[in-house]
Amino acid sequence: MSKNHKHFRLHDVSEFVVGSVLLAFPVAITEEVWNLGKELSTFSTLAIVSLSLFFLAWFATHTFYNSDLHSHRVEIFLRVISVYCVTLIVAALILGLFSQFPLLTEPAVAMKRMVIVALPASFCATVVDSLR
Repeated sequence: MSKNHKHFRLHDVSEFVVGSVLLAFPVAITEEVWNLGKELSTFSTLAIVSLSLFFLAWFATHTFYNSDLHSHRVEIFLRVISVYCVTLIVAALILGLFSQFPLLTEPAVAMKRMVIVALPASFCATVVDSLR
């Protein structure tokens, strides 16, 4: 299978985990992220999610599918959603290890922190996946 027509496989999920941990850990343990999670507006949080998904889709389309969006829509969608969801889970786990993921007491703060950490970590996960 050529690099330009890569099919989404379960093996890719393990690469997403490794790649996301590479950046999620150092970002998640910073006090700046913890404070920003309390201060960030809902609009800004949604903008970060939207931009992350857009750039992940753009990178996947050009790196894995040779800019052929129409023939690989489902695979691109699966890859982008999978990498982002895996990265959100990794971010939540790491934040939780440091007691900085107050999902039950302050769910909005927990989600914002998770999204902030996922921004760079999801890109790292995608880059690690592309290294073959």
